[in-house]
Amino acid sequence: MSGFRYERRVDVFTAGGTFTPPAGVTYAIAHILGGGGGIGRSGTVGGTGGTSSVAFASGTVNATGGVGVVVGHGSPDATYGYSPSANSGMGAYLSLDEQSFGGGNTGVAFSGNYIVAGGAVTAGTGITVTVGAGGTAGGTSGFAGASGYVWIEYEQPVGAGL
Repeated sequence: MSGFRYERRVDVFTAGGTFTPPAGVTYAIAHILGGGGGIGRSGTVGGTGGTSSVAFASGTVNATGGVGVVVGHGSPDATYGYSPSANSGMGAYLSLDEQSFGGGNTGVAFSGNYIVAGGAVTAGTGITVTVGAGGTAGGTSGFAGASGYVWIEYEQPVGAGL
């Protein structure tokens, strides 16, 4: 037995930055969620969510953002929609009651992709973390998607002067 005890740690990124592994850490696992797509109206497509990524020494791991969509074609009698909470990676939602066109339209933009990947890291050497933005709202009455996040977990040795 080595005499070390390990504590699990988690660093959460809601915006881009740098993850610097502490002393004794040689491996990390990243949970990566891309940004959600936006919704547009009347011919204007919502924007695609941004890609979130972690640049491990062995290569960059990407989670692509959700695709934006367009909903509706005329002036709705009523509109309900929302932009989801930040850092959820969800796509926007829109529902239109268009009685003049014989019914309603509902649309949900695609959520960002979710990837879990691990890689070797070097203690004290920072790696780049990118958090994808939510897709933009399309047109004047669309809704934006939510931004993604990155969650990095690792086990840090405790004791023996570390």
